[in-house]
Amino acid sequence: MIKKDHLHLMNKFIIFFCIFLVACSGFSAELTQEMHSFAHKVARDGKISEKAVLSWMKRAEKTEDVIGYMDRQAESKPWKNYKPHFINDKKIRKGVAFKKRYPKTLAKAKRIYGVDPNVIVAILGVETDYGTYALSHRAMDALFTLAFYYPRRAEYFKNELEALMVYAYRNRLDPFNLKSSYAGAVGMPQFMPSNIMKYGQEFSGDGRINIFKSGADSIGSIANYLKAHGWKRDEPMALKVYTKGSLWKKYLNQGIKPKFTVAEMKKNGIRPSLRTDLNRKAALVSLEGDKGVEYWLLFNNFYAITRYNPSVKYALAVTILSKHIEIRSR
Repeated sequence: MIKKDHLHLMNKFIIFFCIFLVACSGFSAELTQEMHSFAHKVARDGKISEKAVLSWMKRAEKTEDVIGYMDRQAESKPWKNYKPHFINDKKIRKGVAFKKRYPKTLAKAKRIYGVDPNVIVAILGVETDYGTYALSHRAMDALFTLAFYYPRRAEYFKNELEALMVYAYRNRLDPFNLKSSYAGAVGMPQFMPSNIMKYGQEFSGDGRINIFKSGADSIGSIANYLKAHGWKRDEPMALKVYTKGSLWKKYLNQGIKPKFTVAEMKKNGIRPSLRTDLNRKAALVSLEGDKGVEYWLLFNNFYAITRYNPSVKYALAVTILSKHIEIRSR
């Protein structure tokens, strides 16, 4: 009887210990043939260790909430509700303080790329609250999940997963220590991993591109990205306008890439709130503001910001926040 009880207790202990080990180690991915083929491709194309790639993929966890966020991302707030999250006194004050910490770096970015320092700071403010926002996902898990369990954009996320692992291997980093958004965007400026390889810049002087902790590298990388996507030195971004008559309506819903000159639009009832170059091309959009519909002319540099994030509301938040930071830091 004693032996039976002892055996029973031992069995319970073994079961408990096994459960404990599983809980501590997390889910270990059962790699499919597709995943093995992918790992081989990453190692071959990136000229890195296939053993390391396979080891990382076996540690990766499928994260269900990532898929849920992706499916809900189309939901959006109207401009009047979106704006207060990014255009507020606290955000402006933090932006001014961040700008004061990096005067030489921001000046260097403007000298090399021509990008307005206030816009660079505003992007960091909107993306990660100037690097202070705690990202909640492991980049490896998020991208692994989207690469193999989100068919709609699987190829895109496979490319980003590959870029993350190549970047981590070449920089001797553990990719599981790199945090990201649910969509796998990483670092202070929220670059997708492939963009680190394409546009990342070393501005801190330590010989390594580190957009995860280096404000200087983040500044240089954002400036390089915007320049590469069409930013023009000292040109405007957007301008609020008013309307007269009805002929101006033909300019709505024509996309956000500048197509029509301000002069042409003025002839058809568009009234800019400030003086601007009449020969400059612009697009016209409407947004739901606090006091009704707002109309905005969008210029080339605004379009460059939408190459960073395609949302008009995002780009307008960056535009307005940058102006507040500029004025407050004078």
